[in-house]
Order: sequence, then C-alpha cells, then structure tokens
Amino acid sequence: MSIQLVTRNIESTLVETLSDTPVTVLQGARQVGKSTLSSMISKNISSRSVTFDSNLTLQTARENPIEFASQYPEGLLIIDEVQKCPEILPAIKYVVDSDRRPGKFLITGSANILSLRGSNESLAGRAETIILEPFSIGELNGIKEDFPLMLTEGNILSNLQCATPLSRSEYSSLIVKGGYPDAQKRVGKRLDAFFDNYLTRVLDHDANELSGLAHIDRLHTVFKLLAANPSQVYVNANFAREVGIPESSMRGYIKLLDDLCLIKTLPSWGKNISKRAVARPKVIVSDTGIVSTLNGYSKDFLANIENGNVLGPIFEAFILNELLKQHTWSMASFTPYHYRDKDGKEVDMVLELRGGKIIAIEIKAASSFTKKDFSCMQMLRDMLGNNFICGVLLYTGSEVLPVGDRLFCAPASAIWQFT
Repeated sequence: MSIQLVTRNIESTLVETLSDTPVTVLQGARQVGKSTLSSMISKNISSRSVTFDSNLTLQTARENPIEFASQYPEGLLIIDEVQKCPEILPAIKYVVDSDRRPGKFLITGSANILSLRGSNESLAGRAETIILEPFSIGELNGIKEDFPLMLTEGNILSNLQCATPLSRSEYSSLIVKGGYPDAQKRVGKRLDAFFDNYLTRVLDHDANELSGLAHIDRLHTVFKLLAANPSQVYVNANFAREVGIPESSMRGYIKLLDDLCLIKTLPSWGKNISKRAVARPKVIVSDTGIVSTLNGYSKDFLANIENGNVLGPIFEAFILNELLKQHTWSMASFTPYHYRDKDGKEVDMVLELRGGKIIAIEIKAASSFTKKDFSCMQMLRDMLGNNFICGVLLYTGSEVLPVGDRLFCAPASAIWQFT
C-alpha cells in the first residue's frame, strides 16, 4: 500500500470539528502527516492553503497579521506550521470574533500552540485541538482499531480470543520501524539516517524557535537519557541529578520535549482511592523507531531472547503509544493514567471511563506470565468492586486465558485487531 493513501483514523473527527468550530488546530510532531491530511480534507471544501515554511508568507503575516488572517472570508483558510508565527493567533481571534462561522481556519503546528513564545492567545472558546500521531499499526493495515471500546462491549474473553498472535521477531520489526510515514519506506542504515536527521532538525532548529531555554544544547542529552528508558515514572530530582542539570531547570526541558511532541506524559491515578498512590507522571518517548536508532537497536537484537531486559521498556513504550493513539479516535470516552504506589506496585495503564469505571492494562515483553503479574490489577479490582470492568495482561505469548474474576491475558497484538 502506498503510504500516501493510508487513511488516518482521526480524519472523521477532523471533518466533524470543521463543521461546528471556527478554528481547528491540527497538532502533532513534525512529519507525521499534518500537511497531507489537511490537503486530503481540502479537496472536498472551498479552501486556500498557505505555509509559514515560506519566508515570504511568514514575513507578510508578521507585517500585517489581521489582513493576512482575513484573506479568505468565503471558505477555509489552512495555515501550515503556525508555531513559526505566534503573532497570527490574536489576528485569528479578531477575525473569528467578527464572524464565528464554523470552518474558518484549519491551522497546523508541530508544537503546542499554547506554549508559543510571543503569544498569550489560546483561542479559548473559538478553537478545538486535534492531535495527529504517527501511524498506528491499525492505520497501516486499514483498520480503525478500538481496543478500549472492545473491552466495554460484549464478551471480553470471546473478543480477545479472536486475536492473532505475533512472534517476538514480528513485534521487534514493528518497534524498530516506528510510526513516522517516511520511516515506513526505509530499512537498515537508511532508516537510521532518517531518524538521525529528523532529531537534528527538531532538537537543534525547531527547539530554538520554540523555546527561550538558556542551554538548549543540553536538550540532546536529556532526550537521549529518556530514550534509554522510554517508559519510566519520572522523578524530577533524580533525573536532573543524572543529567547534571539543576532541578529547577529540568522541568523546562521536559516541557519543551512534550511541546515538540517527542514525549508524552501519562499522569498518575489513584490519589482519591489510596493514600499510598504516588503522584508522579510516567514519561513515554512518542516513537520507538526513534528510540531504536538512538540506542542502536536492530530488529534482530530485540528479537534475541537473551536481550529480554532490553526489550521490556521499549515494548512497553510501543504498546502504550499504540493505546494512546487510539485515545484520539476511540468511541469509548476515557482518560488514560498509570498507577504506582509507594511499595512499587504498578499498573502500566489505567483507563478511567465516564462514571468512574476502570480498565487496567499491564504490559509484559515475555511470552509467559505468573500469578504475580496480576497482583496489582487484582488489588485494584478488590478495591474498586463493581467499578472495575477488567484487567488485561498484554504479552508476547499466544494464549488468551481468563486468569481470575475479570482478569485476562492476551497477545499484545489484540490491541490493533478490533474495530
């Protein structure tokens, strides 16, 4: 399948937002396909596209932002790479306040527009933000996968038994490739070259445009350390000590990497349930292809059973990222968290649905498991009672089994095999 023809699972949400909201913000990392998706959307509506990658366009917008924002009143104005010109945001607000017609603007950004230097404008009440992630495994296979919805509907065990397991080598191949569109066309050294050049552009060029950090060169060191353990409970003081950066400065680097969409932060859950819950976020590097290149991991290296201790963290990051991608389009309304208590007991992901119902997900890179792997999910089940829907251990094995009351194990590939 041609990469350009991959249907993005967030497309229908984008169309709906344009139909009822004046400003739609399409936000995501550089080169995840924002411009391609915007172009596909624009074919069916009256629109005009401009990009701030053009110096002339950028200069024109800075010199007269209101006139620039008013240039296409009869249709949709698509503005690409808006983070380069924060001056345009107040002008967009002015134009929208004069005419609140839905679908006036579609603006794309490779960074969080709420963090742009030079602008305090959030477009509150006028805009809705849609996150575009790298390709999900379902998107690459023409599936709009929805694992969270599946766990809330029908017979969970029966649904899970429909999953087709993958081998350790097949998981490793998916991990090393990651989800960036251009990465799908490459292998070996060419794949590494893509990620090396990508990171140089983002960490050196884009980060300078977005941030006022005094020692921006340290950003490489911070990101490499995060990539060494791409799914970890983040302790600011410990990490600052390891990197050699003052604790007071460390949060600025983490926020910048988040704004650049290179990492995600998964908040902690459970303070209202247990006094022993730890209120620390989990930091996840957003693409395991990048992680693999930075650490020198090949598919064969990760597939080697002797490297199980290496596969564990990156496998967890891979599965968490796939679930977080589904969060942007899932028909199940939920908020993702992680759980960890002061005794070190943890659940890799906790999905809190409306009404307080809970789904617990544990991730294990091994092809087997023990009862101990379910102990924390069992604890949450006993603590929550009827509010606990189920707990699922996702692993590299092939069997689907009930392991206890509302507790199951299933191949990790199950998460992208249900529509």
